[in-house]
Amino acid sequence: MKTPLPPLGMGTWGMGGKFERDDSTVDASLQVLRLGLSLGLRLIDTAELYGEGLTEEIVGEAIQGHPREDVFIISKVWKTNLRHDDVLRAAEKSLGRLKTAYIDLYLVHWPNHEIPIQETMRAMERLLERGLVKAIGVSNFSPPQMREAEESLTSTTLAANQIEYSVLCQGAQKEIVPYCLAHDIRVIAYRPLAKGKIAETRLPALCTLARTYNKTVNQIALNWILSQNITAIPATLNPEHLRENVGALDFTLSVKDICLLTSV
Repeated sequence: MKTPLPPLGMGTWGMGGKFERDDSTVDASLQVLRLGLSLGLRLIDTAELYGEGLTEEIVGEAIQGHPREDVFIISKVWKTNLRHDDVLRAAEKSLGRLKTAYIDLYLVHWPNHEIPIQETMRAMERLLERGLVKAIGVSNFSPPQMREAEESLTSTTLAANQIEYSVLCQGAQKEIVPYCLAHDIRVIAYRPLAKGKIAETRLPALCTLARTYNKTVNQIALNWILSQNITAIPATLNPEHLRENVGALDFTLSVKDICLLTSV
């Protein structure tokens, strides 16, 4: 990626609805996204799947008034749109909803074994050639799937793999994270707070570190991810939770404490 991926961003799952459009969330979504931008967050992650496209419309509205180069947008093409021409059409529709000339990072949202990855990657490279996206990547791909995708590329490499990753979900440590590090593929963690479970579970190690660093357990959990050079994209519609998330940026866990949480 020519533009470095910010360490912390804003996820948008639930803004504008989840699998179906929900207009009742629009005002709260715009409020929290604009707040995040005012607090210095530059990364917004979205997808054509979210809210049947409404979520991308919300993001497009929220970034109005900000210089485009000051905002890093990730969007994703859903697994039913991975045929060559479908990828191109999906990207163009996303651009229209986002009201932007390009997407900073465009991801294949989920593997689809019924569509050859070679066909999908040809389309992704075509988007790069046309300047509609600045970098491409994948989401929820295993190491063999990443390898196959990279072997299908002719003029670029995968920039990122977005995966579920948190203190409570460390399975990716075994193979996915090491593979990405070895191949210069940035890891992006969705559900970094385990959909609220981290605050509810109150793991003793997290609670101890929260007292030590004078931070919340959520801030410790997010910093644990950031300290591994992994980008986190927590989603929230709550302004106070967003401010709490931003508080994960101003300290760094020691190596000892990172290891402590890695072994929970």
